[in-house]
Amino acid sequence: MDNFAEYMVKKRPDSQDNAKKAGIILLAVLLCAASVFLVFVTHIPFILVITCAIIYGAYYLISGTSVEYEYAVTNGEMDVDKIIARRKRVHLITVDVGKFDAYGEMTDDIPDDTERTVVLCADNTGEGEYYADLETEEYGATRIIFTPNDAVQDAIAAALPRQLRFQKGQA
Repeated sequence: MDNFAEYMVKKRPDSQDNAKKAGIILLAVLLCAASVFLVFVTHIPFILVITCAIIYGAYYLISGTSVEYEYAVTNGEMDVDKIIARRKRVHLITVDVGKFDAYGEMTDDIPDDTERTVVLCADNTGEGEYYADLETEEYGATRIIFTPNDAVQDAIAAALPRQLRFQKGQA
């Protein structure tokens, strides 16, 4: 029987995302004001098309700050994809759950490991975050930080190595 679970989580905007949005809006307003001024000075209405392009470009860039992460666990293999503005999908990582060295809820007790490559694909709320440590060919020592739901957690738990299942009391 196949074991499959899928979950999509939306990243909550942080201060860096909000600063990008504010900068884009400010730049768009300044460019639109300059282009409208050019219409009055040069009497060339084509510049209004440029104004519309500036507005669309600002919308495109602002919507690009909307990020979602999709976790799919299929028969012990976890895929993580990043979806940007519901128009672009970027594959982040594919891992075998059976190769996890450590797995559990992300707490303050978990030490930061500066030697590991961190794949951050959580919802940015700080609640319900889990981590998984493993070795990958692509990144070496890796830590994945993500926010799974119960179905994804159950699919991962079914494929965990025996020693990790015993630690979690799920033997």
